[in-house]
Amino acid sequence: MIVDKDGSESFEFDKLEFFDGNTFFVLDGRVERMQIKMEGDKEWQQYLFDKSVSEYLKSIGANLIFEGQIPSELTKKWGDNPNAIYKHMHEFYGADVVNHPVRFYVLKTEDKKIAFQVSSNSKTISVVENKAFVQTIEKVTADQILKEITDKGIATLHINFDTGKSRIKADSYEIISEISKMMKSNLDLKISIEGHTDNIGDAASNLKLSKNRAQAVLMAIVEEGISEARLKSEGFGQTKPVGDNTTDSGKAKNRRVELRKL
Repeated sequence: MIVDKDGSESFEFDKLEFFDGNTFFVLDGRVERMQIKMEGDKEWQQYLFDKSVSEYLKSIGANLIFEGQIPSELTKKWGDNPNAIYKHMHEFYGADVVNHPVRFYVLKTEDKKIAFQVSSNSKTISVVENKAFVQTIEKVTADQILKEITDKGIATLHINFDTGKSRIKADSYEIISEISKMMKSNLDLKISIEGHTDNIGDAASNLKLSKNRAQAVLMAIVEEGISEARLKSEGFGQTKPVGDNTTDSGKAKNRRVELRKL
């Protein structure tokens, strides 16, 4: 047996859900999802897969916490929760945990906990190395925005809007407040608020959307007590990308608001 690299995925931080026969619980950390296949063109051997995996996990000290089918009556509790074990395993791996057996193992060492999901039905093994979440997003502050403008002449911000609209989401008003704080502490500062989009949709619509979003930010700053005479807004749509629009991360970089010193 070998790991099918085309059917495998790695995530620096994700989650897997487990069942111990009584309760469900989630472990998060580094996740590996592996599709298993027979070496060469050999026919799939179910017993070999089950025996090999169970004997290996036993040899490294992993404890089997559940083996069998998830009781169907528990599906009533799953609802539309995307973290429910049925949706979590079925949507990612095609595993039918109600009609086919699944096995869950946990390995504890002095410094880490590793857990395994094994689905014979979908020929998959998923592993999570449990670890605490580390916040990588830093709070945007007035001082940081000012420093970026002073050093570079421009500050790049990722303000969230409703999809396809210019309404600022509630979680971004903290950034608006920091912009206003910066303006109140630097009374001679004037800025241009410039909107940018990714390339999803047509160019004309994106241009209009970027202009509307920049104007929405301007008005939100004015509502915080900043004179509109110190502000201007402009939108450039998808014409000035800073990331690769063929990737999700690149698109995210391109959906931005820039503050340029006037």
